[in-house]
Amino acid sequence: MIWKNIVNLEKLEFEPDHSVGENYKYEVAPAAFSSKMGATKLGWNISILPSKQFSCPYHFHHSEEELFLVLEGKAILRQAGQFKEVTKGDLIFFTTSIEGAHQFYNHTNQPFKYLALSTLDPFDVCEYPDSKKVNVRKLKKLYQNGSEVAYLKDEENPAQYWPKENL
Repeated sequence: MIWKNIVNLEKLEFEPDHSVGENYKYEVAPAAFSSKMGATKLGWNISILPSKQFSCPYHFHHSEEELFLVLEGKAILRQAGQFKEVTKGDLIFFTTSIEGAHQFYNHTNQPFKYLALSTLDPFDVCEYPDSKKVNVRKLKKLYQNGSEVAYLKDEENPAQYWPKENL
């Protein structure tokens, strides 16, 4: 029997430089991807957010719930227009509404490692409040004002949406 359903968190190897633009760089542990472990209804990954990087554009889902567990380090969480430092051991749930809009920024000089867990809904719609974009997962397309656009359009520099004291 091959034990693909077991991964030891202490022995993970991370692939560096999974980047989407200059401000969204991170490392991932491919062995811990939900699809590699056989999951079809639950999604997860373990990522490391380097110093001075953002996790992804500020967003929320309409039908996909998300849960994050901070494994190492600290970061600033932006959620529903508020800012809070999160640290190792924090378990953070994001609801399927504007109140669940979120984004992490690693404001420290140390790596920020976290487990991201979510339900997988092939019909999910994701909104990006900063750029007024909508991602329709089933179509694999992103729209802004009715036109198809690139993923980072109007979010190339996420710091513009953050107060300076949180950067």
